[in-house]
Amino acid sequence: MDEIRLLVVDDRDIVRDGLKLVLSDSMIVVKGEATDGYEAIDLVMKNDYDVVLMDVNMPNMNGIDATRELKKIDPDIKILATSFWESPEFIKEMITAGASGFIKKGESKNVYEEAIELINNGMIYLSEEVSGKTYEKVFSYLKHPFPSMV
Repeated sequence: MDEIRLLVVDDRDIVRDGLKLVLSDSMIVVKGEATDGYEAIDLVMKNDYDVVLMDVNMPNMNGIDATRELKKIDPDIKILATSFWESPEFIKEMITAGASGFIKKGESKNVYEEAIELINNGMIYLSEEVSGKTYEKVFSYLKHPFPSMV
């Protein structure tokens, strides 16, 4: 299988560095890093990435606005939202903006690999941290819910 080119968008360098280190021996290769939504947009316009791992809360331009803009630039871009907080409002806004799923920060290497691979293959991913109650809040407004949930 070919490598998955990942853009990591997070304002915390320890998160970006940690992901590079953790994924260094996998088929997922961190090909770009951005500290806010503006940098992410600039990088996506100049480079090809398979998946964007997008932090929700960042200075200058947050992940919600950046996701919305990236989907305007490239409707087929695959975005996986991430945050330390399991907020139904944030998750709903990210999905509405165009993200294909949500992973809670701090998951194990295997969970990150699984989530990124699923998103890369056009599927949906939600962290196990997203409880049934949160799921209902996030997706109850959709007329056509996602066909399959992981």
